[in-house]
Formats: sequence, C-alpha cells, structure tokens
Amino acid sequence: MFDIRLNSKTEKVELVYPNGNCDILADNAPGEPVKSPNNKHAVYISPLEWEEQGTLYLVDLENGDQKILVEPAGDWIPKNVLWQDDERVFVIIGYGHGTLSVGGNIFSVNVSTKEKLQITQYESDIQILDFKIEDGILYYNGIKYTDSNYEKSETYTNNISLDSMLS
Repeated sequence: MFDIRLNSKTEKVELVYPNGNCDILADNAPGEPVKSPNNKHAVYISPLEWEEQGTLYLVDLENGDQKILVEPAGDWIPKNVLWQDDERVFVIIGYGHGTLSVGGNIFSVNVSTKEKLQITQYESDIQILDFKIEDGILYYNGIKYTDSNYEKSETYTNNISLDSMLS
C-alpha cells in the first residue's frame, strides 16, 4: 500500500512507496492530500493558489496511479475537497478570478465515473468556503455579501442531511 503526504519543507505532494522511497506528484503549490475513509484513495488540488487554474487529482493508494478527477471548466475551478464516502467527494467549485469569488458551490463527484451532482445552487452573493461532515450532516460555511457592491459581508452557515441527497 502506498501513502501520500504534503512535504511542508519542499511544498510538494509526495507518493510514498511501501519501501519508503518517494515520487513527486505535484510541485506547483498543491493543497494537503485528503485520504478516503477506507484509505484506498486520496485527493488533492494543485495548484491551490489565488487566481490559479487548479485541478483535483485522485490517487489510488493501492497501485500508485494518479488521474484527474475535476479539471478547470473555463474559469470555474475546484477550491476545496472533502470525502463524502469511499466512492464520492464533495468539491467546492467556484469562479477562479477576482477578489469577490473566494468560494463557490458544492458538488458531489463520483470518483469512478467523474459524474458531478450540484448540491448547492447559490448566486454569487453567497460563497461557500469550507465544509465538514458530522453525524450524517454536511455542515458548510462561507460568506454572504450584504450589499450590491460586494464590499460588505457576513458569515454564512448552513447544513444538509446526507440522507436527503440520496433521494
């Protein structure tokens, strides 16, 4: 079984072989890899920088293979990722340019088929930044712009039952 890590000294994502040797998977400002609940896969975004066209990668930790799971679609890029279960990830996808579009909407992506299902459908005044799963509930937060010039904002939080997504 392989392992994966973000080397904080070199700022590179490394694939770690069972014998301890390493291959560099990403060296362009990658994000922290996130392992699936069963530890058989990992995902990470690279580059994960402001106004960069990041790509979401899937790594098979059983054989070391890597493939693209979500790539930029025009100016829409993956910005954050969380495992939903062993077969799906939640991905925040948002507009990749400018200082107003700091987050995006949540999508569920099947890691085998790459099928995307949009979970949230907010206009640009609500930007989802982060999420977590607790007790079968997806909790998410971000900002809500409170003026028409997008200069003032407040914290925005919401949640959705994972069971409700199945119907």
